[in-house]
Amino acid sequence: MPRIGAKFWEDALLGKKSSVSSLSGDIRRLETKNAKLIRINCAGEIYITTEQSLSHYPQTLLGNPLKRAKYFNEREGTYYFDRNQEIFSSILYFYQSPGTFRPPEYFDAVVIDEELEFFEIDLVKMTEDYDEEKRRAAKPVVLTGKEKVHRTITDPGYNRVSFVWAAIDMICILITITTMVVESITEYKEYFVDPFETPLKMGIYSLDVFINTFFTIDLLIKFATWPQKKLFFKKILNILDILAVLPFYVELVVLATTTGAAPTQFMALKVCRIVRVVRVLKIVRHSRQLTEVMEVVASAKEEFVMLIGIVSLVVLLVGSIMYFIETLSSSQDQFQSILHGCWWGVVTITTVGYGDLSPKSGLGRLFGSLVVLFGIVVLAFPMTIIISKFQDAFTIKKLKGNKEMTQKLREIAERSVCLRTKRSSTISTNGKLPKLHEEIR
Repeated sequence: MPRIGAKFWEDALLGKKSSVSSLSGDIRRLETKNAKLIRINCAGEIYITTEQSLSHYPQTLLGNPLKRAKYFNEREGTYYFDRNQEIFSSILYFYQSPGTFRPPEYFDAVVIDEELEFFEIDLVKMTEDYDEEKRRAAKPVVLTGKEKVHRTITDPGYNRVSFVWAAIDMICILITITTMVVESITEYKEYFVDPFETPLKMGIYSLDVFINTFFTIDLLIKFATWPQKKLFFKKILNILDILAVLPFYVELVVLATTTGAAPTQFMALKVCRIVRVVRVLKIVRHSRQLTEVMEVVASAKEEFVMLIGIVSLVVLLVGSIMYFIETLSSSQDQFQSILHGCWWGVVTITTVGYGDLSPKSGLGRLFGSLVVLFGIVVLAFPMTIIISKFQDAFTIKKLKGNKEMTQKLREIAERSVCLRTKRSSTISTNGKLPKLHEEIR
């Protein structure tokens, strides 16, 4: 952004050619574009820009001549703003780029928001309004029946039916979670056994059948309308949907084939009830933030494998050493095997410390103290890598969002230029320097 000293403007307004010639290059460039110069004084710092740059966003304070008129100082011939200079440089660059807003990194976000609010620059609202206008102006996309059904099932904001379907899905998930918790309470377990014994038990079982039927229909419709069937099973959320309904049908098969009190069949039912916990994760589909976290976790699987591998090796090492140390002690009565030592190692390295196992010998206690300190270091290295992975993933998503917003703001500026070009007529300067004070009248 060009900055011109106050001495130049005093000489220019008085008609002195010596000062005009000192910046002839910039002025001629502006003359060729028939641009009107705008002189802005921000807390004593002079900024020079063109009315064409500011008019990219006419709904803002600087872009609207009527709004900025009350800040004009006739004596100095400038628009005066007693605001932060460094942030104003970013704001002015937003008009000149146009659409790119790069605030100083060392400023607090609250201060930046206050400056943007003063100059009536609402980046989010501007992009949302533009999206709405673009959506209204765009030609309606003709979807096939299959695509309409797919969007109804997967996009809650597509229409009213999709919203109702998503609401029913959410209610079913909450009911499932509630019944799963209640079923684990000893006093209420009898209500979930032998469903045909009383009307209340029958009602609870019927509700469970309805919920599982709904989940099954939802899963089948998604699979039937999925664009590429091979990619369906690569989505984590789709796998969770399958695991959520699978236990119900396994239970039906086990109960239908039961001829006696076979222990293996009862074990299968217990496993199915454990797998039902996966239904809790279905709630991830209804939260954009949780979905992003799941995607980041999936992208960091190599780091998690590395963490598990390092911890496993260290646990096996310290567990074996502690077992042999305590075996040499006559007071050893807890570490009966290396597996007991490994359990102690997991609890100690993760700094949980249940206290169910603890060394009794002096050498064992010394080694245990070293394991506590060493365990912090063992967890710190892989956890740092995982945290860095999360930060990088969220930074990339933020940059993508900023890039999309910048592109939309540039399109808004281009549209403003097109509208202004249609309304304005060509102004000829005849090779003469225009009077710089006329642009404010």
